Parts: sequence; structure tokens; C-alpha cells
Amino acid sequence: MTETPHLTQLKRVGAVLLAVGVLDIAYLIYCVATGINYSSSFNIFAVIAGALLVRGSLRAASAVRWFGTFMLAAIAATALAWPLIQPLDLTITQVRLAPLQALASLGFLAFLVALLGWVCTRLGSAEILAARSAAGRKSRDLRIPAVAGVGLVLAMAALIPLPLKGESGAKAKELAQQQLGDGYRYHVSSIRVSTNSDGTFVASTVTAWNEREVKVVPLQWRE
Repeated sequence: MTETPHLTQLKRVGAVLLAVGVLDIAYLIYCVATGINYSSSFNIFAVIAGALLVRGSLRAASAVRWFGTFMLAAIAATALAWPLIQPLDLTITQVRLAPLQALASLGFLAFLVALLGWVCTRLGSAEILAARSAAGRKSRDLRIPAVAGVGLVLAMAALIPLPLKGESGAKAKELAQQQLGDGYRYHVSSIRVSTNSDGTFVASTVTAWNEREVKVVPLQWRE
């Protein structure tokens, strides 16, 4: 029996996502076994989405295309908003001191963008759109996930720094400076406040850097 063009497209995209997901899971297992710090939620998503697409699910095709558009918009917005999230001088120092690591991160990001772009393009092909129309499915407005992706990142870029620059952030910098001295610049990377029966506790991570090195300082104190 001859396969319809849209099924061929779905199975091709599904097979690629399955392969990428399985490879990512294998790498995650390797990292856990060797003690390398790595985490990813993309692997499970890719395997599930790939399996559904191989089975010819038009609903999955629509959902994956929506999510891919959201991710592409979020990645683009993150690149533009990065100086608001982390000091530019810290980023430049990290790249200068660890160029191979920076190159690897950039390579992975480029691969992810290329993969998502290819997936969204293939799932938006004329064959698949025609099959969706024939099945009575409405066409989705991809401006919605694009705006959502940009809006989420911009909101995070605006809101996340607020607690980092508050009293807890100032104290985290002070404690880090007490440990390392005045020869560094300091950036509060994260703050987490938790309350239990014993009181309120603050856990923070401060990045300290100068021209020669970058250090990560974990801190915890009771309010």
C-alpha cells in the first residue's frame, strides 16, 4: 500500500526526534555514571513526540510545531536579553577562560536551533497542512507561541533580578566577599528562600570573577 505524502513527512520527522532523544538519554546515562553534571528534559519530549509522529499523529504534529516555535522564540529572546540576566563582563570572562566549553555550548545551541527550525518547517509543509485541513482540524496561529516565548523570557529577565538585588542579594554578596576578598567582582546567580518549623533559611549562589578566574560560591544562612 502506497504511503501518503504527509505520513512520509511525519515518519521522517518522528524518526529524527526519536534518534536525537535516544542519543540524549544515552549521554545523560553516561554523565550520571561518570559524575558529569548534565540535565535535560528534551530527551523524553523528543522520544514521546517522535513515537507519536512515527505513528502518524496529526495532533502530535501540531503540538510539536507549536512547542518548537515557542522554543525558537524563547531562545532568540534569551540571546537578546542575556546582558540583563548576567553581566556582560562575566560572560566575556567565562568565554575567554574556557573557550572550548563556550564553543561546545554554542555548538549545542546551534544544533538545537537548527533541529527545531527543521522540525517546524517540515511539520508545516503543504502535505501535512492539507492533511490537517482534510481531517477538519483548524490551522493554528503560530504568532501565539512566538509571542508567548518572547514574553516569558522578557518577563523572567525583568523579574528574576529583583530579589537578587534586594536585601538577601546584598547579604549574599557581602558573605561571598568575606570569603574571597576584594579582588573579585560579584554577581548573585540565584536565591532560594524556604521556611519551616525551624525558621527561614536562604540559599544563594554567587559567581565571583576577575581577569584570571571564575568561582562559584554556594551560601546558606538563617534569617
